[in-house]
Amino acid sequence: MSLSNPSSSSSRSANLRERGNVLYRQALQPGLCVPVQRSRLLKALESYEAALAASLTAEDRASCHKNIGMLQWALCKSEMNHLLQHALNRGEGKVHVRREDVSRCKVLIVNAVDAISKALKHGAEPKPAAWLDGLKHVLKQMIEWASEQTSVLSLSHSPLLQYVTCAFEDAVDIPAKLKLLAYTTYVDALFKEALCKRLTDGTADHLACLSLLHDCEMHLARASSYFIVDPDEERKSLQKQIQDLECSVKVHICISEAMKSIGLGDICLSSALLDEEDIDMEKVKDALDYYRYASLATRDLDMEAEAIAMSRIGKVYSRVLALPEKAHQYFYQAVRLALTVMSPSIARSDWYKYSLEEVKAHQEAVANNERNKHERDRASAMKRLQETVAALKEAEKRGAEALLKHVYEQHPHPVLQRNVVPRLSTPEEVKASLKSAILHYHPDRNGQQGEDWKVLCEEITKCLNCRYAVFMCPGS
Repeated sequence: MSLSNPSSSSSRSANLRERGNVLYRQALQPGLCVPVQRSRLLKALESYEAALAASLTAEDRASCHKNIGMLQWALCKSEMNHLLQHALNRGEGKVHVRREDVSRCKVLIVNAVDAISKALKHGAEPKPAAWLDGLKHVLKQMIEWASEQTSVLSLSHSPLLQYVTCAFEDAVDIPAKLKLLAYTTYVDALFKEALCKRLTDGTADHLACLSLLHDCEMHLARASSYFIVDPDEERKSLQKQIQDLECSVKVHICISEAMKSIGLGDICLSSALLDEEDIDMEKVKDALDYYRYASLATRDLDMEAEAIAMSRIGKVYSRVLALPEKAHQYFYQAVRLALTVMSPSIARSDWYKYSLEEVKAHQEAVANNERNKHERDRASAMKRLQETVAALKEAEKRGAEALLKHVYEQHPHPVLQRNVVPRLSTPEEVKASLKSAILHYHPDRNGQQGEDWKVLCEEITKCLNCRYAVFMCPGS
């Protein structure tokens, strides 16, 4: 049997590739229906595979693998475009397709990446740098294409980006920098989807959010295996993005775990209160444990989630355990945290409104109690000073000058430095004397001379303030 001629085999491989190229270009002409396009692409694929079988040199094999990879990717894009057009034709808008339909692209993506990886391997020596860079650019385009399609599809977990990333991971000869780019793009999409689920209103699906975040965590760990010290700026930038994503994912896992715990606490509390006559205190304790865990899990990480947990704890102490002082501590902390990171969504939230109302109600109750206690404490003194206070008020009615003369003549201050003769020649002097008298007789500065004197100073200061307010009015 005669040996085959290497040059003729190489020529045969080139001829088969050229025949495939003609079919490939014909398949990509605009206006073709999907079945015709697919038929021509598959015929081109047959030619490329035959050319690969006839290849004897690394250069020929590299060219064949490149053509096969580009064709497989063209098939994938054709399949995806057909799905999108079909969905839009059904009037489904942006764009609802079945996951099993999209999964048909998986094999095509894997085949495309595998072929291009082999093209890089076989072309490493015989092919020029520009040819190799062109293939790497194609791989970048695959990541960008998958990312664009992800923004169009309604499917969760970004399946196209997942297919591309996994294909890059399995292909031995894909440059590590491109694998980092694929992981970064894929995890970023998963992370954004997780945040959208977590940032919705009270019906947020925190279990779905956690599932996405744990997927992020897993893929980031794989990406980290490609970290090396490299002066390449693009690689350093990708590694920095991955490290930043790792930090953000960890934070939001804590937040979502906390929000899940708050939801479980709500369930326990609701169950405990089903029978109002016989509250299940064990379930109340379980609810508090869930809320406290949420508070601790988000401390120094997310003030809003911590504030929600604090508000829930306050509610238990207020409504169930009837411990208003304890409840106020948590409500106050919830409001303080909320004000630190105030946003329109927080301002509209029921937990914030309820916490704020509880804080205000507690503060008003405390103020009323203090006022009532103060009035009770000074009641006996006011009874003894009844005629004195009445004379003071009469002097006030006659004007600022009369009031000042009455105060300093009838109630001289025990401290000689404060017992002065008011200056009343001009309105400016009257105003200044009122101000000095307020300082002299202010009750906070007169607590050492006995209860009656302090109460009298309160009444004197009230009258002086009323007269001073007249001078502060416009036109006075």
